[in-house]
Amino acid sequence: MTQPPLRFDIWFLFKIYFPIFYLFSSFSPPPTIHGSSLLSSCSFPTHVQSRKRHENSMILLCGLPEKDSVDGSEPPIATLCEEEVVMDNGILQVTLSNPEGIVTGVRYGNIDNLLEVINDESNRGYWDLVWSAPGTTGTTGIFDVIKGTNFNVIVENDEQVEISFTRTWDSSQEGKLVPLNIDKRFVLLRGCSGFYSYAIYEHLAEWPAFNLAETRIAFKLRKDKFHYMAIADNRQRNMPLPGDRLPPRGQALAYPEAVLLVNPVEPDLKGEVDDKYQYSCENKDIRVHGWICRDESVGFWLITPSDEFKSGGPQKQNLTSHVGPTTLAVYLSAHYSGEDLVPKFNAGEHWKKVFGPVFMYCNSLFDGADPLWLWDDAKEQMIIEVQSWPYNFPASEDFPKSDQRGNVSGRLLVQDRYVYDDYISASGAFVGLAPPGDVGSWQRECKDYQFWTRADENGFFSINNIRAGDYNLYAWVPGFIGDYKYNVVVNITSGCDIDMGVLVYEPPRNGPTLWEIGIPDRSAAEFYVPDPNPKYINKLYVNHPDRFRQYGLWERYAELYPNEDLVYTVGTSDYAKDWFFAQVTRKKDINKYQGTTWQIKFTLDDLDQSSTYKLRVAIASATFSELQVRVNNPNANRPLFSSGLIGRDNSIARHGIHGLYWLFNVDVPGARLVAGDNTIFLTQPRSTSPFQGIMYDYIRFEGLLLYRLGEGRVVLDNGVLQVSLSNPKGFVTGIRYNGIDNLLEDQNDESDRGYWDVVWSGEGITRKKGSLDKIETTNFTVISQKEHQKKEMKFGLKSKLQIFQLMNQNGKIFDRFNYMAIADNRKRYMPQPDDRLNNRSQALAYPEAVLMANPVEPEFLGEVDDKYQYSSESKDIKVHGWICNNPPVGLWQIIPSNEFRSAGPLKQFLTSHVGPTSLNVMHSTHYAGADLKMKLEAGEAWKKVYGPVFVYLNSLSNGGQAQMLWEDAKKQMTMEVQSWPYDFLASNDFPPSNQRGKTSGRLVLQDGYVSVKNIPANGAYVGLAPPGDVGFWQRECKGYQFWTTANADGEFSINNIRTGNYSLYAWLPGFVGDYKYDDVITITPGSDIKMDNLVYVPPRDGPTVWEIGIPDRSAAEFYVPDPNPKYINKLFVNHPDRLALFNFYKIISFRKKDGTYQGTTWQIKFKLNKIDKSGTYKLRLALATANVAQLLVRVNEALEKPPLFSTGIIGKDNTIARHGIHGLYWLYNVNVPSSSLLEGDNTISLTQTESISPFQGIMYDYIRLEGPPSSKL
Repeated sequence: MTQPPLRFDIWFLFKIYFPIFYLFSSFSPPPTIHGSSLLSSCSFPTHVQSRKRHENSMILLCGLPEKDSVDGSEPPIATLCEEEVVMDNGILQVTLSNPEGIVTGVRYGNIDNLLEVINDESNRGYWDLVWSAPGTTGTTGIFDVIKGTNFNVIVENDEQVEISFTRTWDSSQEGKLVPLNIDKRFVLLRGCSGFYSYAIYEHLAEWPAFNLAETRIAFKLRKDKFHYMAIADNRQRNMPLPGDRLPPRGQALAYPEAVLLVNPVEPDLKGEVDDKYQYSCENKDIRVHGWICRDESVGFWLITPSDEFKSGGPQKQNLTSHVGPTTLAVYLSAHYSGEDLVPKFNAGEHWKKVFGPVFMYCNSLFDGADPLWLWDDAKEQMIIEVQSWPYNFPASEDFPKSDQRGNVSGRLLVQDRYVYDDYISASGAFVGLAPPGDVGSWQRECKDYQFWTRADENGFFSINNIRAGDYNLYAWVPGFIGDYKYNVVVNITSGCDIDMGVLVYEPPRNGPTLWEIGIPDRSAAEFYVPDPNPKYINKLYVNHPDRFRQYGLWERYAELYPNEDLVYTVGTSDYAKDWFFAQVTRKKDINKYQGTTWQIKFTLDDLDQSSTYKLRVAIASATFSELQVRVNNPNANRPLFSSGLIGRDNSIARHGIHGLYWLFNVDVPGARLVAGDNTIFLTQPRSTSPFQGIMYDYIRFEGLLLYRLGEGRVVLDNGVLQVSLSNPKGFVTGIRYNGIDNLLEDQNDESDRGYWDVVWSGEGITRKKGSLDKIETTNFTVISQKEHQKKEMKFGLKSKLQIFQLMNQNGKIFDRFNYMAIADNRKRYMPQPDDRLNNRSQALAYPEAVLMANPVEPEFLGEVDDKYQYSSESKDIKVHGWICNNPPVGLWQIIPSNEFRSAGPLKQFLTSHVGPTSLNVMHSTHYAGADLKMKLEAGEAWKKVYGPVFVYLNSLSNGGQAQMLWEDAKKQMTMEVQSWPYDFLASNDFPPSNQRGKTSGRLVLQDGYVSVKNIPANGAYVGLAPPGDVGFWQRECKGYQFWTTANADGEFSINNIRTGNYSLYAWLPGFVGDYKYDDVITITPGSDIKMDNLVYVPPRDGPTVWEIGIPDRSAAEFYVPDPNPKYINKLFVNHPDRLALFNFYKIISFRKKDGTYQGTTWQIKFKLNKIDKSGTYKLRLALATANVAQLLVRVNEALEKPPLFSTGIIGKDNTIARHGIHGLYWLYNVNVPSSSLLEGDNTISLTQTESISPFQGIMYDYIRLEGPPSSKL
């Protein structure tokens, strides 16, 4: 027999984974800008030197006469009256209704009130919201101008006044008012030409549910004063009067917000369209906007220093200023997004959020200069406010100061091998922290806080002043589709400064780009935007970058394409000229519209009809639309793909060039395509409104190079790496990555590079060793191909041991893979394999151990190399591998689960070692011996899935430290563990998560000699393994095992258990013995078995007389001597694992002068003051390992025959030679008659009799002598 009687399947998968005081000269000086009669700024540090503080003190009075300040100037005051509160700092005066908290007046300069005096007092300066009852759909609701019911002074001192207007909700208001407690705050600082406002909203858990569609602060300025509006350097103009929008001076257009000015007061505005949505901005760009009164040279500005309290992320669009004159700070709205941005609060949900502060800034000129200078000054003040965030003056504890916040930094790279072979710096990436959620969830997040920044040209980013809490880190990179999410929750605490290291985003990609349309920037601005109908223009946007803000552009589509829809020909058409910015409906008659179908024509010269191509469609906005995709048949009843009804952005009507982002990845079977000319049809069929439609961001059609067949080989290629396998044998012959043609040792035979192997023996053979079989398969099959899974192939083999030998080129140890890492404290530069050969090394006691006598690198001279020095316990083997320094590349074996490994969490296996070799051992007899040899009987059916494991490659851009690859590999390992069980495997023998079960419970320990109470099994190892005797799990090697550790309360949870029958086993560090739950546990798909309280009673007969060691199944606590200086491994000098040093100590057997060995006897001496004659003493002997050893126990008779106890020959662990500190666990309970003990001195002799080899012996775990049960010691 030359092969084992087993059928094997091997599977390979790809995973995509200032003005200062100016001196007059011959040049005209800039104007002097001031608040009141003095140049001023707010009372926090400023780099604008000309703005000095007003030196008046600040007091709050209640009907008191004015006082002179120390410097004789008029003191600012804040006065409380019965119906109003007046804040005054000598620069401006703010009047608010009491207790409603409506801003009824702002007095500044020579203007008694900047707000519209003819409006009702409740319609001048106010906070408002729109809310609705639970279950309500849409974005409308009850409009509520928030009026307080109680007024309080929060702070009053010489530097600031802060006042509060609160409205408290109770059940009597249900259905009448939104169920929120609202606290509106207003702050006036000393010497500050403006005032601040913020609000705290709170919903208590016991209150009813509701929806919140919008909230904001609004100011209505005087229409007889403020006519010039500015929201950006290139978006400012004289504005119509509000009366110009009313008949007969204005003519209503397609929706109420849009009006054609037919007879405005100012004739220059005649024929223009006014629409407040033409002045919307993205959150990231709304920093300052407002109005200028030219006659009085006064400006009123709303400055928003931070977006942390705004919903929807940096690209979310909101209103700013518009005809009224009105200026707004919108914190939450559904504009340009629809109901997705309407937060729905449930009964039982507690929520609290601070909106703001924002700053209402006033400025003026006094020297007759151009009033437009006020805009430049407002921008400078905005910079000051932004740099001062978070403010240090808000009094609310709900607004954390800078030292109560944290910071995050890192670097983001992009890996897309079809764009560039190396990593690409994520230049300009938007990187942010938002509440935990799915990939891209930040753009629909609307309840909590978000913190965003832009990466620099090298991809470095820093996010500062983050509120404490749990977040995910999200990002998107202009120029690449999709979203990045860092899977581990980022916990921000006060004062933390978290370095995320290097993060890598792999955008969706299946193959090379065959063609593309547009730029992946989440906007349709690069496409063709037509000139507006001359009847409907806004002169501001003529020849303007934001030309898309003109009214009625949707109607231009039917004029450009009166009979046929858009046709785009790849290679001929230009998307800037030939791709209309929005796929809208076509008007057929009054209030009748029809859907449209656009065509993309392209040619395929080479076609693989057995493969699947990929169409990526990124959408910048959708409004009550559906995208249908058909290929080469526009009349197919069923489209190849349909998005279903998507989007409520209304961006087409509201002049936004984007709304919410969508990405669809459409599989296009090669059978649907033809060699030559092809057409993709994009249909938007929904057609009840002119505003329904889609704005595309970017479209890409990808070919497929995931695998190809060659002469005797299969090549897998995903653009990141290329893997070559022999066909049909299934050996991995090459890995091409990051410019290295082959990471594997190409000087080896192809069968000796990357392979599965198995050691087996025939029936009746008892020795551990057998025949090595590198598994050579005979059949190749393509199993499946999906977007994330890439290509899964079946070679007809599945086995126990996987080996990868990496490249070591030209005998130069530092040229390729020479740095090995298996743990944070177990990594080092390694010798070359040639250093182990006879001319460079000296053989030691066994073949695996050599002393390097003449290594290539002199630094290794005198060291011992032995692969067993790098073994690890199964529970700790999650990631290990090698680093190549030039170029910096890592190859790692990641093992996301141990369910398929034999013998439980403490079983030790080889990892990586000199070769350079990296192993994933699923089953072996190392550190266990023949007890772990799997014996399959004739007639016995057996099937097992080993793996999957992940061979992970990573690299660094120029300048990075190669050892950072280890940190990245650990992060990837964490992601793989969190993704287990994988959902992409095609084999029915690997059950996904929903086909598995789980169990949980609590384990306590009962030992009356330690505690009268049950002891929580803190740190206990708890697992499910096939049914067997107590402790059977450590010798079990045919089935699956699932282990966890209990928490401090003894609680445990084991998830994702394969279906089947199991016993529950446990052992607890600090106590001897094993626990087993008596009943068999049956796991079924979706089962959730609660075990409740389980009680382990460890072996115990009486009180402890004495004990040696710690019962932890290891000898590590005992004395480990320094090694012989001739036999060291520098890694383990002064290392916790010093036991890995060669020849570190010999247990039990003793070498005589003639080179033979003899057994040894150890003595334990102890005193007994009194002997309890009423019972038997108990000696507990817990062994951490034994290797062809026999333990004899004698009491007070060194030569007693027969001994009191003998183990017989036990163990074949060979742990002593292999630098393990434990192997298989043994527990012996020896009865010691009281008659064999003496009052006074006693001796227990422990003899290990076997002595053929230096490696025979015993490692003790723990020894305890117990008195009889009745003893009172």
